[in-house]
Amino acid sequence: MVYAEKGKEQESFIAFIEHALGILSAENYSSFLAQFDSSRLSEQDLILALRYLDETRPVLKVDNPVLVTNRYQEECLAPFSDGGGFYLDYDLTTNGVGNDLTIQVEFLKEGDGYRVILEDLHTL
Repeated sequence: MVYAEKGKEQESFIAFIEHALGILSAENYSSFLAQFDSSRLSEQDLILALRYLDETRPVLKVDNPVLVTNRYQEECLAPFSDGGGFYLDYDLTTNGVGNDLTIQVEFLKEGDGYRVILEDLHTL
């Protein structure tokens, strides 16, 4: 659950995902998944996505976005049309350069906060 002041959702959601990606960058996959209220991905699915769906490839190392100073970063945060929350597409980087992987997260309004759902990690 993430709590965000009205009008400051973007800052709160980006801070949440960047914290989670810091855990992912340390290759602590189960702790990364535990950051979310629910996930469509299992730990095996996550690792396979980091191998670009090819089990013969090594697992891609992603950056901790908080620690990368000269980084390419692209994200898209938008509200759902029904007002029930937001979705976020956040492009991942390796060595400060985009690596073709995007994480998709939903922030669903619940009470005073937002449930955080890991929807997907895929190439675009």
